[in-house]
Amino acid sequence: MAVSGTSERPVSERGLTAGELAVTRQLLIHGPATRGDLGDRLNLSYASMSRLARALIGGGIASEDLESAAAIGRPRQILAAVPSARHVVGVKLTADTAFGVVCDMFGDVKATTKAALPEPGEDGVVPVGATVKVVTQLANRLARKVPSLDGIGVAVGGVVADRSVVREGTFLGWREVDLAGQLKDRTGLPVIVTNDVTALAREQLWFGAGRTHSTFGVITVGAGFGVGVVREGVAIEELIDNGHLLAHAPIDSSGPRCGIGHSGCAAAYLNREDLERNASAAVNRPVTLDDLVRARAVGDEVATRWLDGAARALGHVVASFAGALQTTCIVLAGEDVAAFADSAALREVIADRLRPGPLETQRCTLDIVTTPLTFTDWARGAAVAGIQNVLGA
Repeated sequence: MAVSGTSERPVSERGLTAGELAVTRQLLIHGPATRGDLGDRLNLSYASMSRLARALIGGGIASEDLESAAAIGRPRQILAAVPSARHVVGVKLTADTAFGVVCDMFGDVKATTKAALPEPGEDGVVPVGATVKVVTQLANRLARKVPSLDGIGVAVGGVVADRSVVREGTFLGWREVDLAGQLKDRTGLPVIVTNDVTALAREQLWFGAGRTHSTFGVITVGAGFGVGVVREGVAIEELIDNGHLLAHAPIDSSGPRCGIGHSGCAAAYLNREDLERNASAAVNRPVTLDDLVRARAVGDEVATRWLDGAARALGHVVASFAGALQTTCIVLAGEDVAAFADSAALREVIADRLRPGPLETQRCTLDIVTTPLTFTDWARGAAVAGIQNVLGA
């Protein structure tokens, strides 16, 4: 279906039309291109593509120059996105800290900062008003690092509705908090609030796995176990279960228990708190994930057994998730993913799950992209979600 249409108002004074957004997205994801190439990709006529290009150039979103390489005949005009056309702050909220970045339109980080969140009250709830103040101060600080600020993206663990309301803030104790509304009132800027794994899925859609896969899944392993879904080029913003069904999929009925009592589910192996609790109980002393990784490095059999168990569980989740999505790409991310992603146990499980039966001729492949994350990376995901929101995606 053709994408066309623009507005009489300049781009700098309004949001992008569907056609302008489609062209901008192509330039951001796939790089500079001629008007003809873009028209072919988007099924646009020459006249429509020319109108869209003029609007984007006039609004500062794109620029056009002659190609630098020598060519036979008339040099071609190459259209490219302008990185500085938009700047957005991204904030990742944990239980006690706000991590912030400011990014250009390509998601390149220009500055970082962080600030402590207020202490939770006796009810375990982190004060909302004080948190809004912290995020606003952080955004103001980062805004001084760029020519202008166009929006804010905030990522939280939990359930988010309508890009605005934190229905369930897992680590903050929040219920039904309109965080975006309060931040808009304080800053006057467009604000998007999103689940943190969904923000990573959005980032991967434009600047990662989405460049080669229109459908893929994201699995994060860290303080919690999370999943994100991109289907046919669209990041699914509200999952029916926030990843609960996959997190508690059975792996081994005789395995360790998760925090809600399942024996041998994926969460029992992969949630950091559950893994550390179970490993500590097995050796009768406190053990952290870092302790297990260090012990495995020097050949400790007990540590190796616990980490291999987690890697096998992750392998089964990856295979099941890929099969359910019918995708050949899964992105593994999170603070703890490096402890499991290079494991032979993970590779063995994936290979076994991909192995066809004796009467099957179809051969499956699976591209596993591993992206260990810092909290700055999580904040960048929030910023990319903010960029997409400002552009109208």
